[in-house]
Amino acid sequence: MKFNIKRRLLTTDEKIRRAIFFYTFNMNNFKIEYINGKYEEDEYHQPLVDIEKNLNKLDEKTKGLIYEFSNKQIYDETIDLKCLKCDYEELNEDWEEIEEMWNGENYPKMYCPKCGKPQFVPIDIWKKKYKYKK
Repeated sequence: MKFNIKRRLLTTDEKIRRAIFFYTFNMNNFKIEYINGKYEEDEYHQPLVDIEKNLNKLDEKTKGLIYEFSNKQIYDETIDLKCLKCDYEELNEDWEEIEEMWNGENYPKMYCPKCGKPQFVPIDIWKKKYKYKK
């Protein structure tokens, strides 16, 4: 079954933030700095890593890996989800994570973060079930 998967090219800053987070997450003596001083995420559920503060603390080898990553063409694939039970919705959820949990039959069904029912589905399914028209 096909779903409306949104594909978006990442900005250079987004790629640098992801690379900093990835390359430093398991460094024993490295404390990741965040934009507002605490862990927060952007609208695409990615950590808002402070680029300048973190790069200033890294060695040249790690910086090189980060810049190498940031020069690649990388896309995010996201999907919007909505609950068949309570109509709660979340936008821009990571498609790769959802696809990994899905058994490939019918359509992905997850537990709704609001009502707890296993009725959280791609918004295309919600629209089809409720014969939604724009």
